[in-house]
Amino acid sequence: MTRQFLKAVSRLAAAMAIGVTSMSGHANDDVIPVEKFQPAITVQYAPEKPNGWELERPMAAYGMNLFAANVPAYNGKGKLISSWSPQQGRVFEQPTVIIVHGGHGISPANVDMAVWLRKELKANVLILDSYWSRGKSENWLAWTEYGANMRVLDLIAAARFTQSQGADPKKTFVIGGSQGGWTVLRAFSNHNLSGEVKSLLVGGASLYPNCYVKESIFGKSPSGTTDKQFAPPLGNYVAPVIAFTGTDDSATPLSQCNVEKVFKGVEKWTNFEGATHSWDSPSGGIGRPGVDGSCSNALNKYNQFPVCRNNKYTEIMRSDILAFIEWHLPKAQ
Repeated sequence: MTRQFLKAVSRLAAAMAIGVTSMSGHANDDVIPVEKFQPAITVQYAPEKPNGWELERPMAAYGMNLFAANVPAYNGKGKLISSWSPQQGRVFEQPTVIIVHGGHGISPANVDMAVWLRKELKANVLILDSYWSRGKSENWLAWTEYGANMRVLDLIAAARFTQSQGADPKKTFVIGGSQGGWTVLRAFSNHNLSGEVKSLLVGGASLYPNCYVKESIFGKSPSGTTDKQFAPPLGNYVAPVIAFTGTDDSATPLSQCNVEKVFKGVEKWTNFEGATHSWDSPSGGIGRPGVDGSCSNALNKYNQFPVCRNNKYTEIMRSDILAFIEWHLPKAQ
């Protein structure tokens, strides 16, 4: 081994050490304060028909377990509600996907996604609740203590739970839409909990996400808060993320985003021309083909934005999600 080679190796090691130190320093600058973002868990059962939606019947019809308080919270105080439907006898072998809901809470769209994942991937699927457990039905104002930082802690708790149930962290992913998509972006951003996130999750898919980042303490978020932790940093991702947005989305418009940082740093970003928010809404019913072009208005009383089904975009998005998961699964030896 030549002296020149040893010097080169030494310089490379030093450069890598500097890089690691720099990344650690950045992460320490962005902190998710656990105490602040763990509102008390007060409820241990799911509502019978949230917003009038019939969820239990189609879940049972497609062989999914109903919602129950089963996920120990991040801080160990109480249990979050979830629907955990593992592949019996094959939990470790199969991919696992955690689904995180939007600001309206768990909806038919989350169940429809779970049905599709179980069919196409034979995946273990967990649909995670963050609101019912805390006596809430929605978080339409978004930038509150129930926002992205709380949701990241809940996601970590869910990933801990799936691992305890036999799921392989090297095959565990997360998918979220709207505020759930915001959760995915925030989870994989470089912060003080990034090490645990990476130990439990491979990566994620972010659908039509909130992406407002309050760059200055002197500014205000759309809800009026001046607290930077309610609109926390996004970007500098520590694991693979894919993102999907729509040009006609008036709920989470790109005009609110730092596009350069939030989306150009992901593995793949697709911006669908003419798509509204929630273009994959199950307009034909859970587990059934969507009614293309069918539109409705959101329940959000502050912004009753349009939600229009687009079959083409839904198919492209789901195909990309499948490819993403399959690409990042451990390769057979």
